[in-house]
Order: sequence, then structure tokens, then C-alpha cells
Amino acid sequence: MRMTSAVSRRHAMLLLGSTTLAACAGMDFPTTESGQANLVDRGINLLRVTPQNVDVLGTTNGESVTAVPSNPPRDPSVYVYPVGSGDQLRVQTWTTPERRSGGEGQSISEGPVVNEDGQFFYPYVGMMNARGRSVTEIRADLEQELRVYLNDPQVEVDVERFNAHRVTLVGEVASPGSTILTNVPLRLLDLINQSGATELSDLRRVEVRRHGRTYSVNLRAYMEYGSSGHNPIMLPGDVVFVPAMNDNKVFVFGAIGNGEIALGAAGKSLTEVLAEMGGINQRANASGIFVFRRPPGQTDGFNVFQFDLSDASYLVMTAQFSMAPLDVVFVTTDPIARWNDSVARLLSPVTGIVRARGISEELAE
Repeated sequence: MRMTSAVSRRHAMLLLGSTTLAACAGMDFPTTESGQANLVDRGINLLRVTPQNVDVLGTTNGESVTAVPSNPPRDPSVYVYPVGSGDQLRVQTWTTPERRSGGEGQSISEGPVVNEDGQFFYPYVGMMNARGRSVTEIRADLEQELRVYLNDPQVEVDVERFNAHRVTLVGEVASPGSTILTNVPLRLLDLINQSGATELSDLRRVEVRRHGRTYSVNLRAYMEYGSSGHNPIMLPGDVVFVPAMNDNKVFVFGAIGNGEIALGAAGKSLTEVLAEMGGINQRANASGIFVFRRPPGQTDGFNVFQFDLSDASYLVMTAQFSMAPLDVVFVTTDPIARWNDSVARLLSPVTGIVRARGISEELAE
């Protein structure tokens, strides 16, 4: 009887040691309320996700989008196209109001092109300055000059072909290049739509380089939440840079496997992330599925969302929970699996030899 008791004590000590080593070698996180009691002191705010609160906790509320620092440029109070070198103008003059559609008394001059000096030639007037001026200003100058030859001349000036001004788009877009500006305001969203954003386009950190200064524009904040100022009008000479997303991904650790998953432009739910990792396996603790998220603007501490999926009907919650960039998903190992790991270590060839030797020594006592 004493012999059997001694062997049992030895067996229990070996199991306890193996279990302790297994816990130290891997990662773990408490799943029970008692085990989580001291987490607040460590800057961890634990939130248990339930069917009743998932609608509130499951949305990022735009935090991961709108919290990105930005300083978009201001739009001009009135957008006016400045004529420039290369623009082709259409100029018409009338001498009498009843002759507006052609015939005697109407003089039409089409196609003067603004030269490299910013000027164009008009009959009887000579060289006219056009660079940086609006068509309204050019029309007023022509009427003033033509009064020497005509009684109350009426002039119409338009840009027939726009060639002078461009905005250049580079970076993570489908078709980088330059776009010609016209007298119709071109906004940033229209520019990027023309060239095509990709799955890797980081529209939260678009750079607009203008007159030696760089502005950061959060275009996604405008697209998703209507944030004012984040869809500026493009001006001549602007260079727009769309960076690639380096942080639009989540990390997965624990019993479900280790890896990182790109969220893509459309984002992903927790269900999609778990599915990409192959789903919850038999080794996972269904009550120990956690999402770690650092609140925007915070340098330490985490919000930790806990999901208890031991009730299969709760699986729908993960589909309603949206992932945010740089979230960490951690799945704890089921206690039974940890126990089985300990037994497996105990019964491994090396451990078996040590155990047998220990039993032999005790029998010899």
C-alpha cells in the first residue's frame, strides 16, 4: 500500500511539473472573472461581448479611420480656372446685337493658343496677356482694346482645349499619371476614382503636395463618415501620393494558429478572420476567444473583447464584430487540451525513461 501511494505521489509531481512548464512555455490569458480581477491594474479594459451588446461593441465607430492625423488643404472660396500656356481659346466678337449667329458684322477668331510667354495674338489688338488670368478678365481686356475700332464691342471668350494645368497622381493606384484640369472643379475622390484605387491603397493617409507644402488628407473619413475638408479641390501643379497600407491587417495567435491577415479595403469581421485561419479547432477554448485593441491616441493599455462561443448560437456575434487595423486575436487552449499535452509529455520516450527510473528507485527503498 505504501509502495502504491509513493508511486502515485511521484506520478502527480511529474504531471504538475509538466503542466507548469507547458504554461510557462506558451501564451495564456484568463477566461474567468476571478482570473481577470486584476487586469484593470495592468491597463486592460475587458469587455465581454454578448448578443445584447455586440451591435455597440462590434463597430469601430470610425475610430480606426477618423483618428488618423490629418491637415487637409482648404478649398478656394471660388474655384476659377487660370488660363495658361498651351490652352487653346475660342474668341468671338459682335458688332451689333441682331447679328449674333453669323453673317456680316460678326467677326470670329477661333483657336488662338497661349504661347510659352503666356500670351496670344488677336487681330487689331496684338499680343494679349493670358497666363494666370480668368476668361472673364481676358474678355474685359479685349473689349477695352476693341473699343478703339468698334462701337461697344461684345466679346465672348472660352477655353476650347485645356492643356495648361495638370495634377499628378502617384503611389498605390491602378493607373498613376497626370490628369488635365479644366474649368470644372476636380476633387480628390474624383481624381482617384479615375485612376482606380487598389486593395492596398491607404486612403486614410493621402498626401497632397502643393507649393512646397505637404498636406495629409483622410479620404476614407470623407467617404465613410462625410468628414468635411477631406475631399479637397485639386489645383494646378498638385502632386497626390497614395501610400500602400502597411497596418491594415490583424494578427492571430494561440490555439487557432499564428499569422497575420490583411483586412483589405472592405474590412473583415471576426468570423472571416477565424475562418481564414481554418476555424476554431478542438484544442481551442470556446470561452477564451479574445480581441485585443488599443484605443486611438492611446500609447498603452488595451481594450480586450471576450467571446464565449461555447454556446453555438452565439457564433453569430462574431459575424457582427468588425475588425480594426492592428487588432490582435488570441484564442486560448482548452484546459483538457493542456492536460493532454502534459500527459503526452509525460509519456514521451525520454520522460518515460526518467519516470521508470524514478519508480525503480522508489521500489528499491
